[in-house]
Amino acid sequence: MMRWSMALLLFTACSVPSLEELQGERPLACDAQHACGAGQVCVFGACQESPCGSTTPTVAYADADGDGFAAVDAPSRVFCGAVPAGYSTTLGDCDDARAEAYPGAPELCNGLDDNCDGQIETGVVNKVWYLDKDRDGFGLNGPGTEACDPPSELHVEVTGDCNDARADIHPNAVEACNGVDDNCDGRADELFTEGPGALGTACTEFCNGTYACNDAQTGTVCVGTPPTPLYADADSDGEGEKDSAPVGELCPGAPLPSMMAANTLDCDDADRDTNTQGTEVCDGLDNDCDGQVDEEMSCGSLKRVVDPVLAGGNWRTVAVHPSGYPVWVAGLGGRLAVKMDATSAFVSHSGDTTTRCGPAGNTLDWHAAWVNPNNSYVIVVGEDGWMGEHNGGSCFTNQVSLPGTSDYFSSVVGIGSPAQVFVVTSLGHLYEWTAQTTRHDSPGRYWGLHAFGQDALYAVGSTGESSPLTPMVGLYTRSIIWGTPSVQNLQGTAGYNGGLRAVWAADATLIYAVGDGGLVVKGSGQSRDWERVLPPSGPAVNYVSVAVPPGTETAYVMGNDGNRGRLQRLTPYGWAKAPAFTPSAPNAPLRDIAMTSSSNFWIVGDDGHVYHFPEP
Repeated sequence: MMRWSMALLLFTACSVPSLEELQGERPLACDAQHACGAGQVCVFGACQESPCGSTTPTVAYADADGDGFAAVDAPSRVFCGAVPAGYSTTLGDCDDARAEAYPGAPELCNGLDDNCDGQIETGVVNKVWYLDKDRDGFGLNGPGTEACDPPSELHVEVTGDCNDARADIHPNAVEACNGVDDNCDGRADELFTEGPGALGTACTEFCNGTYACNDAQTGTVCVGTPPTPLYADADSDGEGEKDSAPVGELCPGAPLPSMMAANTLDCDDADRDTNTQGTEVCDGLDNDCDGQVDEEMSCGSLKRVVDPVLAGGNWRTVAVHPSGYPVWVAGLGGRLAVKMDATSAFVSHSGDTTTRCGPAGNTLDWHAAWVNPNNSYVIVVGEDGWMGEHNGGSCFTNQVSLPGTSDYFSSVVGIGSPAQVFVVTSLGHLYEWTAQTTRHDSPGRYWGLHAFGQDALYAVGSTGESSPLTPMVGLYTRSIIWGTPSVQNLQGTAGYNGGLRAVWAADATLIYAVGDGGLVVKGSGQSRDWERVLPPSGPAVNYVSVAVPPGTETAYVMGNDGNRGRLQRLTPYGWAKAPAFTPSAPNAPLRDIAMTSSSNFWIVGDDGHVYHFPEP
């Protein structure tokens, strides 16, 4: 009985709370639609007393992607101040792992719900496609096609192509010089329109030239009508020297400058009669520039004359009658010989013959000779004042007492009919061979003498008797009698050491004088001023003789390079080609030349060397 009483007592001491009491002790549920009461905040879906006291609390939700929106089931926290990063007071994010997804976000073409409206890819599409037919990565300029996926494999998202038919034209292309807008900036060739060589500006490399794009399209080049190259035409025959370099240019319509030609056909630009239109004549030269000399003429060549009378003679002078014969040669040791016609041999009239000139056993050195055109007699002059006149059968001799012990006659010439003979000596004296043998002294030494007309004599040599020597030209003239010489002014010879050895008056306006070390001067009877002519290139030649064929202005100049004889030819236009010795040039010094024309001349020298053109 006691046991049950205790149980009843215990049961009656415990009370069961009412439903209202239980509800008052439990927090009320809350969410975005059910707010909590005053002084409470909603924390984890339940209203709780605010921990912020009098400060208004802020409930924020975790925003994992930082896009300003939290997921509806995101955990929340109460903040008594500013909401830190990583939390948001706004719910509604449907994908809190992507910042691109939130309510109101633009819908993207990605197969996802970007604006959290519960649908995929609704609203505005963010891709525009452009046709790229040339596959250069750039679509043609234009509105394009909006779609999430390309309409075709030829569509790209990049526009800007201004020519979709060429893959080399697009915004990233390098601008070329081609008249095309390669980089689609709205301009063509903009890199080549300024500065030197700018497109369209004038240039001088061509006639009426302007700058245009080069073939590589990397820059500009001068274009226009190519000018015609011009070549020096020294002899003004319309043809330039073969294998010569251009010296000028000519544009269409411009006049051809003087002494210029537009071709290189001339094989000798110092000879006006030699060109491709020339007529071949017998002179040892290629007159028509066909590469052949005297072709089809069988006129012979410049050869050594083989004759026993000539052998071994040191011949110093040769004289020819204007008709071509007789031909006289004279030299050292009294040597004298004559060839009367083309078919005869040379006949000796040397000192050991009865027809000699000079005393018996004559070994006189003859230095000069002149053939009288009136009777074909020869005048020979030389050592110790001896003179001789030979008619081919006998010789009349005369000796003039010269004032110097080492003096001798060095040159002779005759003028007029009957002939008046003049000789000069190595010590500068001029003699007239008359009954009284008149002498005209000069200040220098004479080596050469030539006459022009009846009243003018040119004597050449040097002033002084020892080095240094100054070249000299003396002009003797007469009205009634011969006067003292007028010394000519030789320009370009200052400081020159040497003398003039020979002279030839071609006409009243052209006189040549030649001498030591390649010295050549050219004068005119109308002026005392003579000009120097520079020698041709090559080793210096000591000139000893000069002759000009009648009716021409071309000088044939004889000289020596050491012990080797040389023949050179000088025209008013320069040094021209000379006939070649056959088979080779002489290996002995040459001394004199005599001519009747360019087709007939004789050359003599040491050791029996006598040459004739044309010799069969």
